[in-house]
Amino acid sequence: MHHTLAYFKDLVVVTAGQVVAETANLPITELSIDSRNKTLTPFPIFFAIVGINHNGHDYIAAAYHKGIRQFVVNDRYNPSVIATYKDVNMLAVTDTLKALHQFTAFYRSKYRLPLLGITGSNGKTIVKEWMHELLSRKYKTVSNPHSYNSQVGVPLAVSLLQPNHEYGVFEAGISQTGEMEKLAPLIQPTHGLLTNIGPAHSQGFQNLTQKIQEKIKLFTSCSTIYYCKDDPLIHLTLSNLYGQTKVLVSWSSLNSPFWADYLVTCKQLADQTTLQITSSTGSNTFVIPFRDNASIANITHCLVYLLDNGSDPAQLQRSLLQLKSIPMRMTLKTGVHRCQIIDDTYTNDIASLRVALDFMQQQQPTKRTVILSDILQSATADGQLYQELATLLAKHAIHRLVGIGPVISHYSTLFPIPETIFFNSVADFITQKPSFKDETILVKGARTFQLERIVQSIEKNSHGTILEIDMHAIRHNLSYFRRQLNPTTKIMAMVKASTYGSGSSSFELASALQRHGIAYLGVAYMDEGICLRQKGITLPIMVMNPTDDNFDAILSHHLEPEIYSLALLDELSCFIAERNTQPIPIHLKLETGMHRLGIAENELDQLIEQLQQMPSLHIVSIFSHLAASQADVHDGYTHLQVERFIKMARYIEKNMQIKTLKHILNTNGILRFPQFQFDMVRLGIGLHGVGVDATIQPHLLPASKLKTTISQIKSVQKGDSIGYDRKAIATQDMTIATIPIGYADGLSRSFGGGKGRVVIQGRQCPIIGNVCMDMAIVDVTGMALKRGDKVIIFSAAHSIDTLAEQVGTISYELLTQIGQRVKRIYYS
Repeated sequence: MHHTLAYFKDLVVVTAGQVVAETANLPITELSIDSRNKTLTPFPIFFAIVGINHNGHDYIAAAYHKGIRQFVVNDRYNPSVIATYKDVNMLAVTDTLKALHQFTAFYRSKYRLPLLGITGSNGKTIVKEWMHELLSRKYKTVSNPHSYNSQVGVPLAVSLLQPNHEYGVFEAGISQTGEMEKLAPLIQPTHGLLTNIGPAHSQGFQNLTQKIQEKIKLFTSCSTIYYCKDDPLIHLTLSNLYGQTKVLVSWSSLNSPFWADYLVTCKQLADQTTLQITSSTGSNTFVIPFRDNASIANITHCLVYLLDNGSDPAQLQRSLLQLKSIPMRMTLKTGVHRCQIIDDTYTNDIASLRVALDFMQQQQPTKRTVILSDILQSATADGQLYQELATLLAKHAIHRLVGIGPVISHYSTLFPIPETIFFNSVADFITQKPSFKDETILVKGARTFQLERIVQSIEKNSHGTILEIDMHAIRHNLSYFRRQLNPTTKIMAMVKASTYGSGSSSFELASALQRHGIAYLGVAYMDEGICLRQKGITLPIMVMNPTDDNFDAILSHHLEPEIYSLALLDELSCFIAERNTQPIPIHLKLETGMHRLGIAENELDQLIEQLQQMPSLHIVSIFSHLAASQADVHDGYTHLQVERFIKMARYIEKNMQIKTLKHILNTNGILRFPQFQFDMVRLGIGLHGVGVDATIQPHLLPASKLKTTISQIKSVQKGDSIGYDRKAIATQDMTIATIPIGYADGLSRSFGGGKGRVVIQGRQCPIIGNVCMDMAIVDVTGMALKRGDKVIIFSAAHSIDTLAEQVGTISYELLTQIGQRVKRIYYS
């Protein structure tokens, strides 16, 4: 039996909408906002949400085709279209997102259970996941799957509440004023927790005080609020708003002038960290498996909340030792034998599994394998739970299931999947390890099963240096640039140079861009485009540097060459003469002042004459490139280039009697000259959230983090030489750390001699001596470190733009120099 959230007539009453089509008072068993995602229950309802990047009404037909028969639409939705759908319930409202919120608030009000609402600038998702894990050892607990904390994510998460749940943990994130007051009625928390306040996503607020005031609106319904008192602004704002009406429970790690409810003392030793938490009722000391400040703060939030609500300290200690630092999102990794691994090994419930399976379907079309552990602490009886699981896997066309655990093994006969294999434990799997080849593998399980050991056993070997690419940041940046453009302006995303260093094939980013409505992709060379085609990318792809010997391959893979000279056009003419080809799409590159590639103004008549003799050519676009769009000192020259471009493009269109796409703006051009966006723009480095003007940077999220680990720590005496050519001489007794990254990995020799710095435990540490091919040496004097400790080369918090300035280059160069032996991991 599937849980019923409500009935269609309940929705009508709650939203005061107008019924424009009705078949019956059907139950509502599932909320849907994305027609691409599979539905599991028999009576889903589709809300046609209108957003920056999409209009849900465009996908009603797709949702109907998938079997959905209940819809909430905008009251301006075309009545003639509504009439084409048979046997449906359709409700028209003034605002579909508001209707989704109204329904969710109505549904949430049915439940009386302790529910913790979490918000803040950083750490929300990690605190939520850890809190869920710790609480679920005693209670049947529900929480947001992954980071479903937005205006649409929260309603989907709250709809997962079921009568058997005993505890709820929900996070909420906002980026501007007015958002939290919409989310608070959906969550209706009984307790609140504020993680911290920082500069992340601050552009929507006047200052930090307003940001705190907006975020803590989540706590309107709370009886008790938990927070760290070490931030005076947080303490003052909470006290002013809630000090007289709610219980404020605080903790502090400082000897502050005012006493907190819990005093936390942290001691970091070489092999462990201890937290002593003292209150008026006693003191408890915990050993925790974390050493970085952010994780220590996050786990302290959890411990204070749980201790204050009566958790047994001894049980907490046992649970803490099983906690690990977790990624906030699913990660894509390269596996053995051309496999792709989706690592989602820190949560395991039906809701988050559905998210992971939908993500899996978005990857390249290969054999799909799921490695799944027992689902623990579910609010659903085992028999029904594993039947739902079997149905879900079948709907996603899973080819092979590898079950880990005694419970899923017990229900093995329920799974109608071509291949199934079951193991009682991870140890049994590793002993009898199945073979994997040319498949996408989702690994998902409860933390106690330690499925990360399985990931390690099937992951392609690589050294410890990793480039992480945050796909959420990519999507955020794309949305920002879209807001700067007219609704009709197309975007060509540049994925050349391994997508600015993010991957050897550019596939992961290209696939995400394809799903989010990009019109065109641009690559530098033919082989980059062919690789994308082989990975299943169907978007139009412009090749910027075609040559006469690869026209055949370009056309056979449906790529579109850039024609930047009359000589290249001659070569294409010869190619056409030798073959009876289909119409060939081309892009004309004009020389307007960059003086790199392009057809000059005095060559236009000859160009037109040649084109008129080649009717099989289809001119898709005419474009040029600005030489200095980022520098205001050259704005006069930029305007001159645009004038030349308009004149030349109009001349071609008039004489060829055509109308084509025109584009001249790159990332910085979009930001500084939106009046020249024409029909299309080319977005490159801006997608990655770097390389833009300092005034724009706060609006973007840097997408890449390059990190490594310490290989060895040594003590050197005053006068000792360090590294090749004895370039560094110790001027005092020093401690140095060797890290496994060198110029073969993209850490240029120019970083040596103290010019470049890396970040270890929040401290800037200079690179000393010469950078080697595979290693570099860092001054860590005075720090308590050990082998394996994390080293940040650059990240969102430690800007690659700043790093580039240190060595006199630009972020473009640093990104594209990252070697292909550096492992790439993609966070969804």
